[in-house]
Amino acid sequence: MMRSIAVGLAILWLASPSRGQVECPRVLSEHVADTTDLARFRNFAAWKDKTGNALAVAVWQYLCDNRTGLYHMNEVCDGPDPSSEYATVRDPLKILNVYGVGYCGIFGPTTAGIYKGMGFPDARSFGVVDYSHNATEVFYDNAWHYLDVDLRGALLKADGTVASLAEVRAQRGLWTNPPVKVSPFFPHDPNRGRIYDIYHKSQINFDYRWFQMGHTMDFSLRPGESFTRWWHPQGGRWRQLPSYARSAWLMKLIEQPPAGFKSNHADFSVWTQGNGLWHYAPNLAAASSDFARGVYSSAGLAPGREGLTLTAAHGQAVFEVFTPYIIVPKVNAIADPDDDTDAATLTLDAAAAVAVAVSTDHGYTWREAATCQPGRSTLDLTRWVKGTYGYLIRLSADGKAGDAVVRSLALDTWVQCAPAALPRLDKGVNHCSYQAGDRYGLVTRPTIYAPDFTDRAALAQFVKELPAAYTPDKLSSRCRGDVVARFDAPAGRKISWLTVGAAFTTHQNAAAAKTDNRIAYAVGQPTGFKEVYKADVPAWVNHWRYQWDQDIRLDAPADTVYVRYTGNPAVDQIRATLHCVAAADQPTDTAVEITHAFRIGGKVIEKTVAMDRPGDYTIQCDGDPENVFVRLAVPSSK
Repeated sequence: MMRSIAVGLAILWLASPSRGQVECPRVLSEHVADTTDLARFRNFAAWKDKTGNALAVAVWQYLCDNRTGLYHMNEVCDGPDPSSEYATVRDPLKILNVYGVGYCGIFGPTTAGIYKGMGFPDARSFGVVDYSHNATEVFYDNAWHYLDVDLRGALLKADGTVASLAEVRAQRGLWTNPPVKVSPFFPHDPNRGRIYDIYHKSQINFDYRWFQMGHTMDFSLRPGESFTRWWHPQGGRWRQLPSYARSAWLMKLIEQPPAGFKSNHADFSVWTQGNGLWHYAPNLAAASSDFARGVYSSAGLAPGREGLTLTAAHGQAVFEVFTPYIIVPKVNAIADPDDDTDAATLTLDAAAAVAVAVSTDHGYTWREAATCQPGRSTLDLTRWVKGTYGYLIRLSADGKAGDAVVRSLALDTWVQCAPAALPRLDKGVNHCSYQAGDRYGLVTRPTIYAPDFTDRAALAQFVKELPAAYTPDKLSSRCRGDVVARFDAPAGRKISWLTVGAAFTTHQNAAAAKTDNRIAYAVGQPTGFKEVYKADVPAWVNHWRYQWDQDIRLDAPADTVYVRYTGNPAVDQIRATLHCVAAADQPTDTAVEITHAFRIGGKVIEKTVAMDRPGDYTIQCDGDPENVFVRLAVPSSK
């Protein structure tokens, strides 16, 4: 392994014409759990040897800590579904890594998802009707245990174990005179006797799997690409929902400097929102392999002496931007979403007229963005790409073979990230690591499909045929019976494994056993389906819908996978995340340049480590650092 450190200096790399993409890279520090996967989260050094009650409490305290945890603000929504019932984010990986914020109706189910994903036997959220509150119960040691991330509270019995919801509803003394107190302890409602009175009398509704589990934090870096993440806001960029502008107290909070996300309880977190920037500027000269290693698809264009050059009368090249973090704009007039800018920009130095088109549905449909004239120009892509997790950009030109078209290009895409999940440095020697590979240790690249189940045209792009019993305007019964979706690997790739998921309607209480929702899949052709999920809904459920996500590992990489979702009583939303390998023998790489930037005594210090393969490294901080950014980069092949 090659390791070197430079302070405030760039590292020089030898030219490498065979340099390939780096897949699923991760940078970790000893101070922060790996939140890119819940099995990795389980193996954090602070609790990897703990089990049962000790583990549950340690994780809850971590999620409530003001440097590593989540904090209360308001709802967060994304995706194409017009209903907040399905657009509200309750995926643990998104909440931990992308947003870092929520409210009780997010934290209750998301926390349940975290514990379930870590391997606890069961976890559920519940609603306290008279308190308008939602929280979490975790099942271990043959009992349920109430842990509240939103209110920052847990109630311990005399033996030190966390009490169940049933116990805290029956025993006033656990609130008013706890035999064992754990920190934090309901810091923002000292009148805990009042809470007990409400809990004791209120109707309780139990939610079964009110969380999604399909997101991935995997990504790729191409030669000529870098990804920089900051702990603090950069230029006023965040995920501003229209609903925020309708709330006076929330707008007042958002407008407080620095503008954007922040907790309405200032002591809950030291963070607001962080930002990230994907910068892709490949070398387009014939001597470089950047274009071949980074282009999504191309025809009639090839690198030449002056950059991309026509090899036919018409040429086009498509480039992909995929990010596990949501794309966000610079928010100008906060209440006016049409005033947003700079979420993503394309900068071209063109030698001929170049038509630019954008797709946010994997190339099924394209929207013409502009025609860039010869010379240098910058195109703002905000109106098309903000609020998404990636896009395709297509460059097209006409002329004659040998004509130069594009001398250089750069794509800059801004995202939001949760600062608490970034690999923080502290005073002294920091033990860090660079890791690569997906959750199964494979070299794959993700593609996310999440069609709008209410849009017939959008759904028709994926399904074999629209289901007969399809009523998209009915929130709780959008599809009854089967819907078969076709998921294709992107050009030049094959599906190695995938996560499929759906929102299902369920029968409740004693009738829950009648629920018969299912998921099955078939490879290549929509025949011979293999079932991977059959509903087994517990009788305690009081909520009308739930989520299910299931990994499917294929026997061999495939071009196409069909997934049959069966709704009985109904399926209301579908999704899939494909993890793909190269269809042909294409080079991949693990060599990256990692830069940690931090401020000590007002001076910004950058320390850069060049790693040619995954491994450990250390960063020395001679003082208390203020973390500024961490950057991963794959240098161009010159």
